Amino acid sequence: MAMSTPKIFISYSHDSSQHQARVLALSNRLRTDGFDCNIDQYEVSPNEGWPRWMSRQIREADFVLVICTETYLRRFNGDEAPGVGKGVRWESMLTIPPRCIKPSS
Repeated sequence: MAMSTPKIFISYSHDSSQHQARVLALSNRLRTDGFDCNIDQYEVSPNEGWPRWMSRQIREADFVLVICTETYLRRFNGDEAPGVGKGVRWESMLTIPPRCIKPSS
């Protein structure tokens, strides 16, 4: 029986262009290593819209890798400026129970 290629979706915040480049490099490396990895940077504008695209990616993934930076946590907690970080807010509510992320002391 042939094994299927594991599907990975990476959820991350767009902290900076350097951070986005690192996430892209990680995703590309996972692809090179044989994983079916997906991130938003491979899409221009999905026909179904970003919320449905994100939801489908999470639903179809075998694994969801969360790159949880301080920015991600701030957006997850709803402590970001209005209208900023909507992708993280949406993805994190689909992937992470609120009790799993606690601020570091």
